[in-house]
Amino acid sequence: MKNSDQKINRFHTIYNMYWRELYHFALKSVKDAALAEDLLHDVFLKLLKSKLSSDDDENIKHYLFKSLRNMIIDHYRKNKLRLKLETDIPTWYDQHENQHLEVTIRREIEEFIEHRIGKFPPQMRRVVLLNTKQGLTDQQIAKKLLISDKTVRNQLSIANQKLKMALEKFLK
Repeated sequence: MKNSDQKINRFHTIYNMYWRELYHFALKSVKDAALAEDLLHDVFLKLLKSKLSSDDDENIKHYLFKSLRNMIIDHYRKNKLRLKLETDIPTWYDQHENQHLEVTIRREIEEFIEHRIGKFPPQMRRVVLLNTKQGLTDQQIAKKLLISDKTVRNQLSIANQKLKMALEKFLK
């Protein structure tokens, strides 16, 4: 018997062994007999094309159920997106346009702030960057830069005041 004949025979055995159990699992999940069958056909086609060794029934069963579960999840994701787009296209379009504008404005403000921080005195710049970019606390910054906590707080306060005034002018 040829290797491909053995593979086909083994496939039929696996198909007959697990089809009903997988079908009930799919039907329970999607509540549509035709869709459940389509998903099962895709799972078994994937099995047939795979290089998975078909000797171990437990591994095959696990592979089949996991593949079916993933296909059901993919189906719901695609269906959810399709339904959302069908019902919310005008809203989605408006939001998309607004988001693009918001992203552009946010990027310009961030670039402006980074530019202004770049003009700060070196120690103030280091304090601000350690706080904003690395998320360090006042105490951690003080320890790292060998300065007092109060100096860190003062530097951050002055930096915030300078940025606030510069932003107010920038946004006018």
